[in-house]
Amino acid sequence: MHGRLCLSGMLALMIMIDPTLSRAEDVTVTQEISYGIKTPAYDAVVAADGCLTNLAVGGQEFLRPGADISRGSYFYQDSALKLPAIARPSGNTITAESDKAAARYEFKPASMTWTVSNKTGKPMSFFIIIDEAVKVVANDAGEFVKTPVINEWKTTTWHRGGARLRITSGTKLWGPWGGPHQVWEALLGPKETRTIQFDAGKTPADEEAKVRDFTRPPAVMEADLTIFSPRDYQVFQRTAPRRGEVVVSGRVRADCDAIEARFTGKSVAGELPGKWNKITVAGPNRAFYATCPLPAGGWYKLEARALKDGRVTTSAVVEHLGVGEVFVGAGQSNSTNSGGDGKLQTATRMVSTFDGNSWRIADDPQPGVADHSKGGSFWPAFGDAMCEKYGVPIGVAVTGFGGTSVEQWQPDGDLFKWMMTRIRQLGPHGFRAVMWHQGESDVVMTSKTYAQLLTNVILKSNEEAGWSFPWIVAQVSYHNPEKPSHPSTRAAQKALWETGMAIEGPDTDTLNGDNRDFGGKGIHFSIKGLKAHGRMWAGKVGAWLDGVIGKMEKSRQAK
Repeated sequence: MHGRLCLSGMLALMIMIDPTLSRAEDVTVTQEISYGIKTPAYDAVVAADGCLTNLAVGGQEFLRPGADISRGSYFYQDSALKLPAIARPSGNTITAESDKAAARYEFKPASMTWTVSNKTGKPMSFFIIIDEAVKVVANDAGEFVKTPVINEWKTTTWHRGGARLRITSGTKLWGPWGGPHQVWEALLGPKETRTIQFDAGKTPADEEAKVRDFTRPPAVMEADLTIFSPRDYQVFQRTAPRRGEVVVSGRVRADCDAIEARFTGKSVAGELPGKWNKITVAGPNRAFYATCPLPAGGWYKLEARALKDGRVTTSAVVEHLGVGEVFVGAGQSNSTNSGGDGKLQTATRMVSTFDGNSWRIADDPQPGVADHSKGGSFWPAFGDAMCEKYGVPIGVAVTGFGGTSVEQWQPDGDLFKWMMTRIRQLGPHGFRAVMWHQGESDVVMTSKTYAQLLTNVILKSNEEAGWSFPWIVAQVSYHNPEKPSHPSTRAAQKALWETGMAIEGPDTDTLNGDNRDFGGKGIHFSIKGLKAHGRMWAGKVGAWLDGVIGKMEKSRQAK
């Protein structure tokens, strides 16, 4: 059967495919045509440019057109390609092609077969952009993970709202991108044709349970003695070269007349004395709060105990905390977890990371990023290098989002709010500086515009936080070996250093060759590149921090 309806001035042809797959009648049209396909398991749309833009399984949309250049699914070679020559050789088949690429879509009641062809003599990508609402994906080994994910899985099964979509013949998954959305990619060699199979249906009961278990929040129960601060592996920003302050707070449910706390461990000056100190319990909630000066160093151990008539009634322990250096990270993918060749772990085990709720050792992937990326980052290598230089724990709070422009970080946007939430959670003087790594998305922007937009972010962040903190800005514009740098973006970043708006960060455009992933062809970093990237950041941050610490030391001596 067939029908016609008017959509925004475009004539649309609806092919209603039933289980018998009978041939639909031919329809002659004179305007641009889009094809709507409906089967018992799914609904799809092939747009007038030949891209299959929408695919809903059981009423749940899995693709995302309209995110940046996304067409839902499309070929990409230097730019997104259109396939304007569309035909329907049979009732259940649609073909589309151009001089560079071709696609053949075959539709069945609960499956599809796409045959995609690169007609050129150069490599070409075929992308499927998975909507950000699709939160869980599994590989063919049955491993379930939260999206977005970076991996080289060839067969994947995606889950949303009780619906599932299995896709074969991929090359890699990467992202987040433009949303954040997950990118499925088939990298086609010159003249290559590839067949991609799709199977659509309901999520089976055993898989549904796994999806629920994966996304269910953990239950929280309060203990007799609860410590709110510090949290395990928390790093407090030192306020002097050799000292800082640790906040101890919590609540006690057990009957008591006193709370005592002590710190043990090794500081930069030697072992802590480990003396018990009383903390006042106040109010009907039986809350306690104290600010405790401590030498720089760690990891320290905090022990707290409640006493009644001199007898311990309950106790709690925080095994790891420190006084050292803390940094906030922001920017696009190379500031997050987008290293495509693997993940890093800290060698010193003295680097921790904060996601807004908890701290942990900063092995990749870093938590707290706005884009939920799951690949490798430079942060473990950066933290290790800083720890080795200064002998104190290093804390990081990473807030970036892959594929973003500086325009998307303006104060009226969600990314600025995400970053500022982390800044407020760390509190006034709770970190040393913001480390900004962004620019790849803005290489066509004028230098003046980029500098103005980032200046606005810097000034507004200080204003909203209520205190002045530095921004360290990297020089970033690398795309690929053919386009390793872009003068306008580099000039803008340099201008911010020269005007004193930002501190000079590393020139990461110089990291090329095997420092980049996918055999040196990628925009992201390889394992080797992540390590080099971290060391470059530590070199620049350390050179600046030496000056800051030197001034603090002179000021102390002058008093």
